Amino acid sequence: MRPPIYSFRLYQQGVALITVLLVMAVATVIASEVVSRLNFHIQRTQNQQIQAQAYQYALGGEELVRQILFEDHKNSQYDHLEEKWTKLQPVYEFDQGQLKIQLLDLHSRLNINNLLTDDGSLNELSYQQFLQLFNELSIEPELLNTLVDWLDKDVTPRGFNSEDDGYLALERPYRTANRALAHLSELSLLQDWKQSHIDQLAPFITVLPVATHINVNTASATVLSTIAKQLTSLNSSALVTSQRGGGFDTINVFIAHDSLAGIEINTSALNVHSEYFVAYVESTFADRTIRLQSVLHRDKASGDIKLISRDRSSHFLWPKQDTKSDT
Repeated sequence: MRPPIYSFRLYQQGVALITVLLVMAVATVIASEVVSRLNFHIQRTQNQQIQAQAYQYALGGEELVRQILFEDHKNSQYDHLEEKWTKLQPVYEFDQGQLKIQLLDLHSRLNINNLLTDDGSLNELSYQQFLQLFNELSIEPELLNTLVDWLDKDVTPRGFNSEDDGYLALERPYRTANRALAHLSELSLLQDWKQSHIDQLAPFITVLPVATHINVNTASATVLSTIAKQLTSLNSSALVTSQRGGGFDTINVFIAHDSLAGIEINTSALNVHSEYFVAYVESTFADRTIRLQSVLHRDKASGDIKLISRDRSSHFLWPKQDTKSDT
């Protein structure tokens, strides 16, 4: 017997209803996914915009440092710790954020690339300064020889396994650089060097593209103690005290200081002028933080400022205070 016509129609209506419900469910899922992805992309774009704005504020902090250094060049005959560039505000407030800026003189540190002369041979004066620094910080002098082997072009090891043969025997072999350092992070590649050694040395060393002098007006007591073996902690601390009174306008005035009486000083590595600076800028905007480490060169003749490097990743290179008392 055939089913009643009205039952067949009810069956068709039921199938249509189920089809409509399925279409609506699929459409709802698709719409929900579209809205979710749209919200995600909107949030990501907002985050990128905030991050980009924080970065622009950080660049603004760097530009402020450039202007201050340029003005200082026009108004100063020598560089010391009583100048405007050493007295930046601890915090610069702006709408929804703030800037923290610290400017340091890189001539207040020992330049690792001073260890080699232009012809690639060892600079004995610089080597003795670094040796003094390592002894001051109770770091094994053997690590200094490892550093020299990393820099020099010969294959004769000064340290243990510190030339190519030692590095090629590692599980992941590589060769020594046999050239000047480009960045302090390269120290982590050296045999037997640990992060703790880098952290100890970081406040007192730097890597610059050319040989540099120590500015006796900005160097810490620890760095000043490396200029002569006979220089005691008490002597170097007394020199730092004199820095706060406007410093020394010439090297002759410096070596005439009472604390250096009877001490032979090689003045070829000393100066009262500075060309290389590092600006540490921390920018916070809408809860996003950007940190920049910008190395700047100030031309000695014109005062023009040139960017040497800009680093956003080297967290361990953020400034650390000298652990030795400067008083």
